[in-house]
Parts: sequence; C-alpha cells; structure tokens
Amino acid sequence: MTADTKLIGFWTVLAFLLLAPLMAVAYASYALLYWLDARAKWAAYIWLVPFAFINTLHNWTICTVLFREFPRSFFTTPRLKKWKTSSDPSRRELADMIGGFLNTHDEGHY
Repeated sequence: MTADTKLIGFWTVLAFLLLAPLMAVAYASYALLYWLDARAKWAAYIWLVPFAFINTLHNWTICTVLFREFPRSFFTTPRLKKWKTSSDPSRRELADMIGGFLNTHDEGHY
C-alpha cells in the first residue's frame, strides 16, 4: 500500500509548515551529528548529548502535534518507523515525509 501526499490533510500540512523552522533545528542537529561522525568521531560523541536532548524535544513536541498522539519513545525515529507501516495513509505519508529527510544523510536510517 502506498500513501499519497494529498491524503495528509490541510490542517496537518499547515501545522507541518508552521513548525518547519523548529523542525529545521532538529534536522540540522542530526546532519551535524552525521557529518561529525564521518570526520571526527570524538566530536560526534560530544555532540551526541545535546542532539539527544534536541531529538527528544522534537519528538515530544513537534511530532506530538503532527501525529496527534503522545510519545511512547524518547527519539523521533522509533515513532516514524511505527507510523511507516500504519494502515492510516495520512500518518504513513507524514512519516515518509519526515523520515525522508533522515535518509538523505543516512540511507536506511528510517
């Protein structure tokens, strides 16, 4: 079964667009962690602590608004993996959209 972007719905798309600047901070943090991991592992380990905080904050706030459910994990990726196989096309497509950003840096991450 394949999801279609038009199935996400107006209110979720609007929330996604309004929250995009905050999401950008989380994804930039992830991109920095991935970049550091490839170039300076010691720096990646240092950055891991602030990144874990940012990722948890992203999951508990932004993803809670977008998916309209309380978190069951600390990080965003487990939530996206759960909704990736959902029978709800709106949530599945949203998870694919958000997870696609992760896969651009780390193929198969999501």
